Amino acid sequence: AEVGAEERWIDVDTATQTLVAYEGDRPAYATLVSTGRAGRATETPLGVHRIWVKLATSDMDDLEREDVERNYRIEAVPWVQFFEGSNGLHAAFWHDRFGARHSHGCVNLSARDARALFDFTAPHLPPGWSAVLPTSRAPGTVVRVR
Repeated sequence: AEVGAEERWIDVDTATQTLVAYEGDRPAYATLVSTGRAGRATETPLGVHRIWVKLATSDMDDLEREDVERNYRIEAVPWVQFFEGSNGLHAAFWHDRFGARHSHGCVNLSARDARALFDFTAPHLPPGWSAVLPTSRAPGTVVRVR
């Protein structure tokens, strides 16, 4: 109900750790993912969201957190698409555990899958740009997480 008949959208199933990209009701791309581990601070947020920013690369960390045993900092994470706060779709080159929960809340993808989905979703990143925000004429792609 949130998307048009031919609109592109993404469905993330946390139970099966799969992602399917659709054009309307037709599946266009499917892959394994790693969503957030169990726990209030690391679960991937469920619900229907829209991509609110796309970044060719982004630095990621949790250095401000004092309630974790170990902090992390990763520079130049590629193909980032945030859909709910700091949670998003992105490549994860530091592990290959796709198909199992592993992240801090994001939807981790292989670099190849992350790039394919980055090109699939809206808004499109113009050549030479490093980031793009949706507009009313080019809204962000719907991401359903269940």
